[in-house]
Amino acid sequence: MAHIVLDARGYFTTTGRYIRKLVEGLAGLEDDHRYTLVLPADRLAEWSPPSERFRAVGSSAPFFSLAEQVGLARQIRELRPDLVHFCMPQQPVLLGLPRVTTFHDMTLLKIRNAKKSRLVSWSRRLIGRAAFIVAAHAGRANIVVSRFSADDLRRLTGASRRSIVLTYEAADAIDEAAEAVAVPFERFVLFVGNQVPYKNLERLFDAVQDLASTRPGLGLVVAGRIDDDGRRILQGRPDITRDAHFTGYVSDGALRWLYENAAVFAFPSFFEGFGLPGLEAMRHGCPVASSSATCLPEIYRDAAVYFAPDDRDGMSSALRRVVDDPEVAADLVRRGHRRVDDFSWERMARETRAVYDRALRSRDAATAGSPVVGRPPGNG
Repeated sequence: MAHIVLDARGYFTTTGRYIRKLVEGLAGLEDDHRYTLVLPADRLAEWSPPSERFRAVGSSAPFFSLAEQVGLARQIRELRPDLVHFCMPQQPVLLGLPRVTTFHDMTLLKIRNAKKSRLVSWSRRLIGRAAFIVAAHAGRANIVVSRFSADDLRRLTGASRRSIVLTYEAADAIDEAAEAVAVPFERFVLFVGNQVPYKNLERLFDAVQDLASTRPGLGLVVAGRIDDDGRRILQGRPDITRDAHFTGYVSDGALRWLYENAAVFAFPSFFEGFGLPGLEAMRHGCPVASSSATCLPEIYRDAAVYFAPDDRDGMSSALRRVVDDPEVAADLVRRGHRRVDDFSWERMARETRAVYDRALRSRDAATAGSPVVGRPPGNG
């Protein structure tokens, strides 16, 4: 029996889907390991243990803070774990315990935060890169969620190939009944997510506007909480509300309705580590038009039409193919259903537990992992 601590401070965030599904999957496996989750202290009461092998403690330590480096490290050591899994790379540098880390993507190191000054943004990226390098070399294994992320991790941190283990995420169907959303368009292109600049929302709006000029009744629906970047777009582009509708926060049932009623789901991002929203759209029968950047062709394969994220005309053309041709849309739906079934949260949990077992047996961080698996799941 081993005691494994999961740093789950991101449990209630968007990235927390990975943590929640991991915990659910680990609870369903037959083993004798005990698990302690470190959750945000102010939301500890919202969590219920999935089995008697799980418990939780609270932490108020923010990511990349002195409290994380000192207080969280002390708290984890006092739990006396045999292994610590940091579900995000933000972690105490000096821990003195065996660890594994999940690196979802390298966006923090590659993207300038436009809301900060250039000096502050550069400093944060420099500190972040140092922290990522330490984490990548301190652990007994580094978990990634795509081959692209594996290559990025090696390039930016120098992590050894044998330390990297690939465990793909998955997309479940939304269980809640579809809940109709009032949208001001007869047909719509759907975007789901936050509005940070690297998500490329403004160029998507321009591409949809190009289509809408000759297709009355077509518009863009942006689903998700309107953040500071979204407000900046709305204030700086007063014309955007003519052909785009921002829903704000939507329930799972409303999101399901949007997936099931959109003409096409658009994913124009410049940087992604896995691309879960596109798979979720496929699960609900929505054709997908995607950026060809980073990991997205690896994940979607032939189940999407692609465009270069910096090419407005190419983006318009890809959307036009789906919007104007029912046969193209229907073929993408069929391919999407096949592709999404290649991924499994249960498999991800089994593979992660195998990482734990190897790390627990190993005394040599350089050989604790296994080489990145050869290819994405599926036969296509």
